[in-house]
Amino acid sequence: MKWKTHIAIAKAIARALHLQKELEYTLSQGSIEPDKHPDNVWRLGRRGLVYKAHAPHHNPYLGVIMKHIWNARLAYLRGDNVQAVTSLGKALHYIQDKTVSRGFFGLSHNSREEKVAHQTIATDTIEQGIKSALCSPHYVRKTIQGIKPKKNPKAVVNQACVSSAAIAKAVLGDKTPSRELVADFNSAKESHCKRTIPIAICAFGLISIAAVITQNALYLLLGFLCGYGIQRLDLKYHYLKKEAKWFGIKI
Repeated sequence: MKWKTHIAIAKAIARALHLQKELEYTLSQGSIEPDKHPDNVWRLGRRGLVYKAHAPHHNPYLGVIMKHIWNARLAYLRGDNVQAVTSLGKALHYIQDKTVSRGFFGLSHNSREEKVAHQTIATDTIEQGIKSALCSPHYVRKTIQGIKPKKNPKAVVNQACVSSAAIAKAVLGDKTPSRELVADFNSAKESHCKRTIPIAICAFGLISIAAVITQNALYLLLGFLCGYGIQRLDLKYHYLKKEAKWFGIKI
């Protein structure tokens, strides 16, 4: 996607969210930052060697996007709005690029981006995204995963506007958690500490005893994996843990 389009969407979102002019500018500049200073990721080569490469934009890694999303949210919680919208802008860049289909071997990609750049940013698509937003990291993740590359220029811009606005609202949304979330997380945390963790420790301990008896160090690894797996199976706790972190609740 061309810088012109990234910036136009960022400005439309900033105005819809009533951000100050300084933050509008910062968000728009953040939205083109990955093209200026690409993120690096580790990749596995054909010969089994690990190497560092630039993160792809049109088939972006979810982890790269969520890294910027979390940086934005945590900065927003601590009152650093400039850093918050900078990181948000970086995330939106990848989200918007993801909406553009590369076509057959990428041959039509540049011409498609040029057509997208001539599309008008409709305020109703921005409002649609804002209205549908939920202040939740799981909502953000699901929204990103639901984005599909489009070929039609208008469809590209509409999807980019709706998803970008929804995610921006989710990140820059309420800072105060609901009483229900606080109560549910505290309950899940208590259960995790009093039941799940002791079971995991017990499993690790029993398998470790087997390692001593058999003098087989592999049992230690098995015990660790078993204990770790047991505590990870407490899905409710780990789900609520991320929701709690999103609101800065002490974990």
